[in-house]
Amino acid sequence: MELHFENYILKAFLASGLLSLLIMVIAMGLIQLFRYGPSLSISIILILAAVAFILSASFFERYEVGSIMWSMLVSLIATLILTLLSGGIIYTFSSNRQSWEELLSGLAICMIVAMTLLNYLKRSLGEIEY
Repeated sequence: MELHFENYILKAFLASGLLSLLIMVIAMGLIQLFRYGPSLSISIILILAAVAFILSASFFERYEVGSIMWSMLVSLIATLILTLLSGGIIYTFSSNRQSWEELLSGLAICMIVAMTLLNYLKRSLGEIEY
């Protein structure tokens, strides 16, 4: 029984850590976007939007759960997230380096936010099941 408890704590820590890294990269991508503009060229952003739209439209059509408007919304969000992720990676490894203290402080805050989000999501999904 102890192994299951330790396994749960490890899973929660890993999920929170990975989600916090994702949040940090997206935050760096927002800084990149507002300071220097999009990190990807417009043609690549349009290709990402088109691929995301086709995939989401075919998914919604296959399972009959959405519409073209939902597909457009999903493709817009997916394109924005992918653009921010690429911008965050570029900003993090560019010459604009932040101090380790700032990065670790931001990561700590992101870990707290990520654990809170995961806990809320777990409770929300638990209420839906019943």
